Amino acid sequence: MSRAATRGPAATAPQERGWLGFVLALAAVAAVSVAPVWPAPLALAAGAVRLLLPVEQLGVLVVASVAALALVGWRSGGRWTTAVVWVAAAAYLLQPVSTTADGYGAFVGGWTVLLAASFGVVCLATPGRPLLGRALAAVALAAAVAVVGLRARQGEGRSAFGVSGRMLGEEYQRRLEGTMTQWDRRAQSAGWQAFATRFPDAASGAGRVATALRTAAAGAGGAPPLVELAPALLALESLLALALGWAAYHRVARVRVGPPLGPLPMLRFNDQLVWGAVAGATLSLLPTLAEWRLVGLNLVGVFGTLYALRGAAVLSWYLPDGLALPALLALLVVVWVVGPGWGLAAVAAGAVGLGLGDTWRDFRAGAPRRSLTS
Repeated sequence: MSRAATRGPAATAPQERGWLGFVLALAAVAAVSVAPVWPAPLALAAGAVRLLLPVEQLGVLVVASVAALALVGWRSGGRWTTAVVWVAAAAYLLQPVSTTADGYGAFVGGWTVLLAASFGVVCLATPGRPLLGRALAAVALAAAVAVVGLRARQGEGRSAFGVSGRMLGEEYQRRLEGTMTQWDRRAQSAGWQAFATRFPDAASGAGRVATALRTAAAGAGGAPPLVELAPALLALESLLALALGWAAYHRVARVRVGPPLGPLPMLRFNDQLVWGAVAGATLSLLPTLAEWRLVGLNLVGVFGTLYALRGAAVLSWYLPDGLALPALLALLVVVWVVGPGWGLAAVAAGAVGLGLGDTWRDFRAGAPRRSLTS
């Protein structure tokens, strides 16, 4: 993350530069939020997106984070009208979701409000700090409050995740049924049958993806895998929403509440976070700590993703601008040739290893920085 260009959180600064990436990110958020109505040819992709996001309404989390920042900006000397507009927008988007009769609606409403409130409190308590540290602290605070609330509600001796896990499992089943109904209708169409006859390997691959989605959402005995990893997925989704909210706020408001987001090659964070990855790996692998295995797996999911991003930042530091897109296309080809499962696993392992190595040996120290476009 780049350093702050101002002396305090209330300092007035020009609006953020670089709209293309931000607009594309907002378009992706909008597309993800309407994944249930994607056309039949994209049913499997929609199913994967819907199962990887515990909160399907990603846009609601983004708008709520902007509302929290607008309130913080108002406290720092910004316009009260900006805060009112964003708080009203967040309430308007959240109301139809949180008032549904099922437990999922209460889950979305509760987590959205809790995350936004935690983010606002952390921003007020740590003025001028970079986003990543604030976002991690906000997610941790919201998670701690949520766990305490669940335990108090369910009573002593009962799992804090029992009811919420069953609720999320039912929600995943509902999403899976919608996706698979749409996909089965597509697979039985004459057009798909002709395609499968012409390209049997591609059709077989689509069938394997459908089977993998069913397994991830329903499992084969025991809790579904994605339900077990839901805390990590929710944490990562929340970090993404807070980052997008941070970028949005600093493009519509004149009062900064912290330094701007830096480009990917500048991504760094406190090296002490490596102990989160170490703790997760220890809890996941030691047989004597089997009862903590799920906690360890979720820690590995969160911190492994952070270090994979750090590894990608190291690679992009040395990658010239003109080779960025060709390198990405080549990587996609390699993943496709090796196989999506093994290919993605290899890429993720390499990125995580490079990110962890950067903790002990700063690979970018003293190296010439590539030219960055604004």
